[in-house]
Amino acid sequence: MRVIVITGTPGVGKTTISKALATKLRALYLSVGDLVKTENLILGVDVERQTLIADLKKLRERINNIIFSSSQDVIVDGHYASDVTQRNLVSYAFVLRRDPDDLKIKLKEKGFKELKILENVTSELLDVCLIDTVKNYGTELVNEIDVSFMTIDGVINEILTILKGKKTVKVGNVDWLSKLEKNGRLGKLLNQIGKL
Repeated sequence: MRVIVITGTPGVGKTTISKALATKLRALYLSVGDLVKTENLILGVDVERQTLIADLKKLRERINNIIFSSSQDVIVDGHYASDVTQRNLVSYAFVLRRDPDDLKIKLKEKGFKELKILENVTSELLDVCLIDTVKNYGTELVNEIDVSFMTIDGVINEILTILKGKKTVKVGNVDWLSKLEKNGRLGKLLNQIGKL
């Protein structure tokens, strides 16, 4: 039995990829966000950000119980999944990355408020989910995948290739700040973010 964490900034496609991968592997799909809501693992509400504040201790315990009671692979999906899934239980962690310009479009399409778009695009630019995941698991368990403009099948095939040991994709292969600066787009994007 493997535990596979799929994380990344909101809007990168974690849930779509996690559900498709769970179907392909016949694995148990576990959404951290859904678990918080359905089992009322909540400390409060962040009114400004319009988000729930999860009770991380209870959430960790619940995730552990689900993993220990499962006889099949478990896919744990969530932007803070690495914070609530114990390192010693994890076989692989995938941090999905998305080009900040594309991410901004995706978040607008999903109806995110301007403040949340700014927060999430900035988070992606600064590698927040990647840094948190590496801090929690070390580089040996973490695989960083640029999903920008990839199809769902393309991302799933990339993950399956890594799971089969036929390819190694570790951390450090995505650098949005350098890429955007090199293409002359960093200033434009920062100006757009600044106007939000």
